[in-house]
Amino acid sequence: MLNSNHSNAAGLSSHSWRWRILFSMGASAFILFFLWWLVSSGNQSEDVALFKRVLRNTVWWLASIYIITAILQTLLRAVRYQSLLRADGIKAIPGTPYMFLITLARNMFVDMVPARIGEASYILMLNRGYHVPVSACLSTLFISIVLDMLALAVILIAIVLGAMFSATQFEISVGNALVATSLIVLISGLIIFAAVPLSRGFSRLMDFTQIRILQRFGEFLLEVGMSIRRVQQREILSLTLSQSLGIRVLKYGGLYILFIAVTLASFHEFASLPWWQILPAFITAEAAASLPLPTFMSFGTYEGGGMLAFSVLGFAAADILMVMFVIHLISQVVDYTLGGLGLMGFFLVTGKNKGKEEG
Repeated sequence: MLNSNHSNAAGLSSHSWRWRILFSMGASAFILFFLWWLVSSGNQSEDVALFKRVLRNTVWWLASIYIITAILQTLLRAVRYQSLLRADGIKAIPGTPYMFLITLARNMFVDMVPARIGEASYILMLNRGYHVPVSACLSTLFISIVLDMLALAVILIAIVLGAMFSATQFEISVGNALVATSLIVLISGLIIFAAVPLSRGFSRLMDFTQIRILQRFGEFLLEVGMSIRRVQQREILSLTLSQSLGIRVLKYGGLYILFIAVTLASFHEFASLPWWQILPAFITAEAAASLPLPTFMSFGTYEGGGMLAFSVLGFAAADILMVMFVIHLISQVVDYTLGGLGLMGFFLVTGKNKGKEEG
């Protein structure tokens, strides 16, 4: 009877996930269709012909460099995870190949699920596969996100400096970039340097409620705050920030090269843009993809963010949408292929390790 109830519950859970995935795919298709309806010519055959022409004219040898940058930035991210875990005092740290597999799968899940919920896959795989404490996984994840934000602030400063050399387009992005940079630095600094006081205050607030579940949650957050403090005391923030900057440079550098590969023959006016006008579009698209909207693989929201950024430069909305869609499609094929291989490798290695432990 218990087995029957367990199987029924598992079946209902599986059924629920199928519906959620289908709903997300439907939401993405609706957003894309709505955007296309707003900006396209209304002639479906012309839109399909343009899509095929853009794919056919893509400089594929140049686009393939994106694969190399994706692998390199994933490897650097995996090394950064190792540095943070080591600073947190974790003795049994996964080797670089194993962490690389986890990071490949993590990248895929982050792209698949909105609002960066896919980051939880890093915690799950590291805890279940290598028995790393959840508090250490969470602290390294939080610090990684903050370091990514700080690295993004450096990129935004570089964009501002690039814009300063062009008096004609100076006003377009400098103000917004400076405001965004200030907010990112402020929030990141608050999280890193006030982690312990914030977690202690929240823990005391949870104790005041006298609700056991909330009290345990407060204790858990206090553990995370102390874990962040241990990382600070090891004085590796400069190293991990350098690694984070390298990750961002490889990520946006790969996207920039992919952008040139897609637009060089079909949309030469896009390809002639300076780098500091192109990168804000990818940053905006990435931010839009992180919104808590029920989309699948961020299709629809990513293109909408890119359209918003490029429309300031006066380009036709239909052309922007086509460029962003093709770039998003190619990058997702690469990221999901690498992520799928990483996930399979993770299961194979974890299975062998568990077999050795049982043996």
